[in-house]
Amino acid sequence: MRSPTRYPYAALMVVLLIAAIGLAAWLVSSVNELHERFARESRGLGLAFLVVLIVLMMAGAIWLGRLAWRSRAPKQAGTPVPADLIQAAALQAEQAEGVIRRVGDEAVRAELNRELSEVKAGREHREFRVVVFGTGSAGKTSLINALLGREIGKTEAVMGTTQHGESHTYTMQGVEGTVYLTDTPGLSEIGSGGAAREQEARELAARADLLVFVLDHDLIRTEYEPLAALVRQGKRSVVLLNKTDRFTDADRDAILAKLRERLRGLVASDDIIAGAAAPRPIPVRVQRGDGSTETILEGQAPQLEALRERIGRILKREGETLRAGNLLLRAHLLSRKAQDQLSKERDQKAQDVIEKFQWITAGTVFTNPFPALEFLASGAVQFQMISELAGVYGFEISASNVRMIGTEMIQMLLKLGLVEATTSLIAGIFKSSLVGYAAGGAVQAVSMAYLTHISGETFADYFRRGQTWGDGGLQAALIHQFDLTSRAEFLQEFAKQAVQRVSSKLLHGTPKGQEQPASRT
Repeated sequence: MRSPTRYPYAALMVVLLIAAIGLAAWLVSSVNELHERFARESRGLGLAFLVVLIVLMMAGAIWLGRLAWRSRAPKQAGTPVPADLIQAAALQAEQAEGVIRRVGDEAVRAELNRELSEVKAGREHREFRVVVFGTGSAGKTSLINALLGREIGKTEAVMGTTQHGESHTYTMQGVEGTVYLTDTPGLSEIGSGGAAREQEARELAARADLLVFVLDHDLIRTEYEPLAALVRQGKRSVVLLNKTDRFTDADRDAILAKLRERLRGLVASDDIIAGAAAPRPIPVRVQRGDGSTETILEGQAPQLEALRERIGRILKREGETLRAGNLLLRAHLLSRKAQDQLSKERDQKAQDVIEKFQWITAGTVFTNPFPALEFLASGAVQFQMISELAGVYGFEISASNVRMIGTEMIQMLLKLGLVEATTSLIAGIFKSSLVGYAAGGAVQAVSMAYLTHISGETFADYFRRGQTWGDGGLQAALIHQFDLTSRAEFLQEFAKQAVQRVSSKLLHGTPKGQEQPASRT
């Protein structure tokens, strides 16, 4: 039964159709009347009117045809790159450059500057980097050989054939710009250098505009985790199930379905593709000239049409946006890498400062053990150490603030009973392994050096955090450092170093760089 609400719409369509027919009839009648008037005036004028009318009708038909064709033709132009993305990439590169300037290690700074130059050059040149990533046995090199149509690397059954990343120019029809295919070492390689090669592969993948992740079976945990991390990092990824010539159709479809299920939310279903980079040869019987037959193995062409089409479509439609986004990501990662190096250098300088003052404390107390607590209470070494640690982490701190937090530290050491606890621990170490040095203030010297060490580590953490003690305040920070360094192995090694240092001080004088500092307060 038809719905009664449809009748008014049908009636309206009939009225519009009648109106259109009437309008067309009126137009034809009007044009015909106009032509007759021109013809009555002059036969030539009537003929000219018809010519003009025909030309106008043809032009209108052509215009309507082109309009219809454009509306139906697929859009080939890529998505325009957001201006704020390009600006953000440039700004991030400037920030990375500022951090790199402060890196002290010349070799590391040179390497970081080289990477920065690549990022800057990437803004000027239309280049796309497609990185092939996966385990060593998945067929990455075979894939690149097949895509390029030539042998560029060894392919063997064993893992670890590709030792280092290698890039090759790849021409793709319809893609404007230069496409580079990069082969990478495999994941989860064992043996000498396997971990280093895997790290290189991850770094190359992090620089990719487009990632091709190659599998030859269902996805396992050691493959899922790096792929998921790269996708969450912002890497556009295509997953290739390789070597599908070894599966039955049913098994191939089942594995693809499983992959799409496991990667839902990470990789689009259309970006999970089956193929075979180097299909196994098939046996073929051939007949010789003498009439005998023999069986030979005939090579098969790669089955990568779907992968080629997908890569080309992505680069044509999304290439510029992917490239700009990748430049932003690379600049961000480079800035973080430089900041990590800077933090590493600062931490090493902080350790040097702490060691210097802990041995100054040990030498001073060893030569005069009786006023050990008074030496600690005076805070001269503590205050100087705080000032130098603040400078290491780039903070300017006044003498009054140094004295305030230094005094707070000494009071907390006494309040928590760490002086007595430390002396007891060190005495136990001496009884078990260093009895000969127990006399002459060795226990007091090592105890005060140890307290200087844990307070120095606590102050280093304070400045590293941006001048805050963290959750729990100073008390929790001190207890944490005490727990970290109260293991017997650490204390034994610390006591041995202390005795060697103070003995060397007594026999040879104060070592260079270990002089007693004057308090800045």
